[in-house]
Amino acid sequence: MYAIIVGAGRVGTAIARWLLEAEQEVTVVDRDPIRCASVEDELGSVAVHGDATEYSVLRRAGAARAQTLIVTGRRDDENLVICQMAKHLFEVERVMAAINVSEHVDLFDRLGVDVSLDVTGIFVEAFQENLGHMLAEEIGGH
Repeated sequence: MYAIIVGAGRVGTAIARWLLEAEQEVTVVDRDPIRCASVEDELGSVAVHGDATEYSVLRRAGAARAQTLIVTGRRDDENLVICQMAKHLFEVERVMAAINVSEHVDLFDRLGVDVSLDVTGIFVEAFQENLGHMLAEEIGGH
């Protein structure tokens, strides 16, 4: 499988590392040259420097042959544009997005993003579950 990961932060780099360990081909795209250099130092020559909302950058990253594209950026509007470009201009089979504003999940789903992860919702649910256990222990202990 060939995957493009947009965003060379902790999440994007961790996913790239995991895919490379599974012997998959990966390219990481980021507009920050320092992050790209860090990815290159850690993972090898897999980084493309540039703004993935630009057609030419996705083309340079090999979007025309990618089976999967994952966006991990902080801006949902940019993430959605990148997903739409990958899906409709490059015919990437599977596009996945980290969504930062819970209210945007339905929009991503309706516009054909294959996997939409509500980052805020995931964190809130995990903390609520953990707090729920604490509250249950506290109530049970009284």
